[in-house]
Amino acid sequence: MSYPNQTSPNSQRNIPTWQALRFALGKSVFIFLALLLAAPVAHAQIYDSLDAYPPRWHLDSSDCEARLVSHKHLANGGVDDRACEVVTVTATHGTEIVLAYPIEPVLPIDGLTANISVMSALEGARIGFRVRFPYLRSKVSRQAKSVIVYGASYDDPGKFASIGVGMIEKPLSSKVIAIRGEFGSDVDLRDPYVDAVVVNAYTGAGVSSLRLDELRVDGLVSVSEVAATVPSASDYQDSDSFRAARMSEHDNSIQSNAFPLGRITRILQYNGEPLSWVRSLGFDAVLLSRPPDAAILGEAIRARVAIYCPPPSSPAPSLQPLLQPVAGWYLGSHTTLDSSQLAAAERTSRRIRAFPTPWQRPIVAAPTESFSQYVPLIDALLYDMPIRSRGVTDHEEVAQLDSVHRRVGDRMQMAVGVMSMPPEATIIQAESIADSIGAPRPTAFRWHSMWLQAMRSLETAPSAIVFRSTRSLVSGGEIENQRSMALSYVNRMVAMIEPWAAGATSVTAVPMQGAPYRCTRLFKRNVEVLILTSSASRGSEVLAGDGQSLDLLLSPTDANKMIWRLTHFSAERLTPQGTGQGARLEIVSPDATEVIVMSSDPAVGSELTQNAARFARQAALDRWQLAGDLVRRSRDEWQTTVASRITSRPPPTDLVRIAQQTLADAEPLYRAGDTDASLRMARRADAWALRCQWQLSETLMPDWPRPTSCPTIDCGAAEVQAVWYPLMRDRGWSTNFMTTGSLDSADMIGKDRWTFGKRLEGRADSEVVFANRGSYSGPGALMARATSIVDDPLPGGYEGTVIQIRSPAVRIPPRTAVRIDALVRTIGFGRPHQGVLVYDTIGGQETGVLLRGRSAWTPVRLYRQTIDETEVSVMFELLGDGEVMIDEVELRIWDTDTNMKPPAAFYPLNASVGDEKNESTNR
Repeated sequence: MSYPNQTSPNSQRNIPTWQALRFALGKSVFIFLALLLAAPVAHAQIYDSLDAYPPRWHLDSSDCEARLVSHKHLANGGVDDRACEVVTVTATHGTEIVLAYPIEPVLPIDGLTANISVMSALEGARIGFRVRFPYLRSKVSRQAKSVIVYGASYDDPGKFASIGVGMIEKPLSSKVIAIRGEFGSDVDLRDPYVDAVVVNAYTGAGVSSLRLDELRVDGLVSVSEVAATVPSASDYQDSDSFRAARMSEHDNSIQSNAFPLGRITRILQYNGEPLSWVRSLGFDAVLLSRPPDAAILGEAIRARVAIYCPPPSSPAPSLQPLLQPVAGWYLGSHTTLDSSQLAAAERTSRRIRAFPTPWQRPIVAAPTESFSQYVPLIDALLYDMPIRSRGVTDHEEVAQLDSVHRRVGDRMQMAVGVMSMPPEATIIQAESIADSIGAPRPTAFRWHSMWLQAMRSLETAPSAIVFRSTRSLVSGGEIENQRSMALSYVNRMVAMIEPWAAGATSVTAVPMQGAPYRCTRLFKRNVEVLILTSSASRGSEVLAGDGQSLDLLLSPTDANKMIWRLTHFSAERLTPQGTGQGARLEIVSPDATEVIVMSSDPAVGSELTQNAARFARQAALDRWQLAGDLVRRSRDEWQTTVASRITSRPPPTDLVRIAQQTLADAEPLYRAGDTDASLRMARRADAWALRCQWQLSETLMPDWPRPTSCPTIDCGAAEVQAVWYPLMRDRGWSTNFMTTGSLDSADMIGKDRWTFGKRLEGRADSEVVFANRGSYSGPGALMARATSIVDDPLPGGYEGTVIQIRSPAVRIPPRTAVRIDALVRTIGFGRPHQGVLVYDTIGGQETGVLLRGRSAWTPVRLYRQTIDETEVSVMFELLGDGEVMIDEVELRIWDTDTNMKPPAAFYPLNASVGDEKNESTNR
């Protein structure tokens, strides 16, 4: 296109010179912007001085049995006397010790370069890039196949020298030819990417050290950004013939194992935490609540964290190269997988099985019942342990878990779910109470019960432990800090015994005397691991064996074995005392969890020492801080309680003082690196603080020993409970608003009154009737019973729920305290996690009280706080075989006006009868 000459008199247009300049400039800007937008991504760079904690490099792999001796920072050992990382390893004869520095997945182009300054006493270290092929996966590890393209090597011993790598496209082509020669010409090597800078630190057999400083990576072109603008190879290679050609190879590489074999995978329910920080807490994977996007996949690759997540509605080609960290598709994120969801789960399973081969992953699900029907649809099962505040005993927890394991059998892997915080409903209630009275929100977390539950779950040798969480660990609150340290400590203890607990067989426990503890005994390859967990618990509260001793009664065979104690993250040799029947091993003042290892092989001691030393320092720091927080909190809460004049009981001043002095004595030991001694003293202070907390709860809850649910007590918010304590008295509560709570007539059972729903009618005979004999007060009471009509008895928990009874609704104003009382008597319910669950529609089932073994009339009390105006009903659920009688149900609200009249009864337009679980109900 040409424009007329502005100075020519023959021109048809007479445009001034400044207009022509503006026009040309505008055109140039337009072309520049077009070119800029056409460029898919700008080249970025990474610069890391490697002088800040935590260390960035990690031991990735080796062919010489390399073992990390130490990995730390030197304050002035780097270039120009600045800080640097130093890695010390020991190895046998070989060729590679690969240290990896993960980066965001980037394209393997010639413009990608990396340089690092290294120093060693020997030459030979080399720098390189690790390149992964996302569609070729290892049959053993299920990781994407990778190769390393090396660059320059270190050849100046004793001095810092810079080595670099770049121009990798040509050597990568040679690697591709070699891979096709190994796996066949039809192997799918599309969309490779670089996910790490590596250094081969092998300089010979023996112990060697390498200093790393000043890492710089240039020319990074992110895979996630390019995928959105550059067509994927799958867009033009996704023909039927191409898929068929590589189907057999991928079918062989994709395994049905959702979790790595020989490991106990530790998984955190994800709530937006940085994955690198999650990794630092000892987690191997995260469980997402929604399908992954490019950002979380790239972050997972950099942080070396696996992902379990719901499947996408349809595979996205742009995400296909980034699927390497996805280890499994998870079903049940937003719904309860009960018997009513079987059809939907089957459709989802078929849809996932029909995904393209690169998207194929094992299916993990968390059904609450009908396990045998879900087994054909999934590859791994997740079973959640009972809510700790419900008061299910340690024996019942393990028995119910073992029952599910036996029904599933060895057909699939099994994971265990453990709550890493109080139930969300309990926290919401406690926070609402604190806000209503102007008290500080709860800051305490009773982490010991989580610890015990996680350690007890190892009795069934799970393939993974999923730590459930509904709130982010990085929200900045004190309770989240405590949870983070507690999870870090528990993860390190599980990792310490993982080589001998993963895949182990549970055998007959060792008899014990003294302090109340449960013994789990695991056997694997001539090594026996004893996990001793405290049975002294009350809801989520735990007592350690402070001042008591625990005696293990060993048989003559066990008495001749070598015994080590790993409780303090060191292999402490123990010597039992001989008796006429064998030997007795005494543990004085045991911790809440004790770990004992027995073996006839003396080499096991060296292995135990080496593995425990890997986690000792961080575990000592976590336990010392947790114990310090608990001691300080116990002191402050007792001071608040005494100042409130709640009780004349003297505070346990001596216990607090001794705990504080013990922690003060432990601090110099920790700073000196004596982790064994500091852990011993920290756990002693911890035990004394737990005793203080136990006594404080008894002071703040005058309703005990009657079964009571109080959110502030259940989540350990003692300071809130001290301010809320006046509500524990009878004065100030209104008259009874539950007008039909006396249950004195059969007419009270019906529409708009007391209703009920049944389930499991093919397995149980159940009924709800009005009983005119045996009531607590008045002419009658409500009676419900359930009896199994099949050979197998009814299970417990959600799976065994047979009847649900619901009271009429009462409308309650917002921000109002509510107290619910009932009298209950039970017969039967002899199996684990069976009984009558009493709860309300404010707190839900999570905050309910479980009753069993109450042959006499037992008063039950629930304290609640409304947030908005709502309708409140009292609920009773029968879990398992048994009979219950219910009488004198009352609902009162907090108001100092004792002349307050109850509101008019509320009658809904469409009253629903029975079950809240969306299952068929009848009268």
